[in-house]
Amino acid sequence: MDNLPVHIRITSLTPTNEDVNARRAAIDELSTAWAKISDIGEILSKAEMIADSLGGDGKPDDDLGLEVQEALQKHASAFLYTECPLDVGVCAGVAALSILSSAPGIGGWTIVDVYSNTLWSALAFQPSLTEEKRERLRREVLELAQQRSRSAADKARERTIVSEMGDLVVTIAEGAKPTTTFKKATGATIEALRRNAALDREELDFLWWVQLNRSRLLKRAIGDVAEPLRLVASGIEAATHLRRLPADLHYDLVLRTIDDDPELNLKELIEAIGDDRKLLSASFNTTRAADHSSVFPLLHALATGEVDSPGAGRKHKVSTWAGRALLEAGLNRMCDNGVRQL
Repeated sequence: MDNLPVHIRITSLTPTNEDVNARRAAIDELSTAWAKISDIGEILSKAEMIADSLGGDGKPDDDLGLEVQEALQKHASAFLYTECPLDVGVCAGVAALSILSSAPGIGGWTIVDVYSNTLWSALAFQPSLTEEKRERLRREVLELAQQRSRSAADKARERTIVSEMGDLVVTIAEGAKPTTTFKKATGATIEALRRNAALDREELDFLWWVQLNRSRLLKRAIGDVAEPLRLVASGIEAATHLRRLPADLHYDLVLRTIDDDPELNLKELIEAIGDDRKLLSASFNTTRAADHSSVFPLLHALATGEVDSPGAGRKHKVSTWAGRALLEAGLNRMCDNGVRQL
């Protein structure tokens, strides 16, 4: 919230204390409500709308505009989002910063984890803004989302200390069945062992895939595949072996075969992948990619062949596209399955 007085100057050169305080109160209400959304589809949609309000021309989705308007009118009754559309982006962006500021836990799949990865994916694909003040807010949300995502992915893979089992108490009452405290005495120990085993299994699965040096999606050896297709396919396939959201180490291993690393825009990349995009799109939820195309722009293009989304014309190194493939596919898979156990 400390940067609100800075970011409110996106919409007003001389904001009053009342302007700042009204928006701060609305932001508190919005961030609290958004942090309680538990439906995955709703979180993706909300994060997508937040990202859209921060980029482009700043015109917000009507649903987001009305939601911010309702919250803000409780403290500034004359506010109309249609007259002040950039205020929606300011409130939504600062509310997102508030949500993302929480420290990651070991769960690996929380409401904040979904927000951070979704905002990272959507904002990173947007073209930069020429308006310095708006770009500063957009970059602040993007960088915090990226940082929070990476920290959470590492934290989720920390092994849990396995504690000693507690004391077992058996109670035998006259005329009743014996009772025990077995679950209480062993529960924490067994849960720690199960969690560590799941993380060990993920690590082994991923390393076996790396050693295999063959793409099961493309049904041929990695060395026989042209670099753009090879790296993008590796990013998508790597995600299928993960039980948590991807970390930097997984990205490094996806890039283990990098060579020329040419720069391509989305259209050029899809052309380089050719008909093999059908094999790649068979491995992920194409319906979700279609419903949230600004969160999954690469997966959407692979599934549909459409390459006209905002930001699609920018050239990126193939290594960057591979990182996006891992990010999008990892998020998509987790939306389907959540955190897999043993």
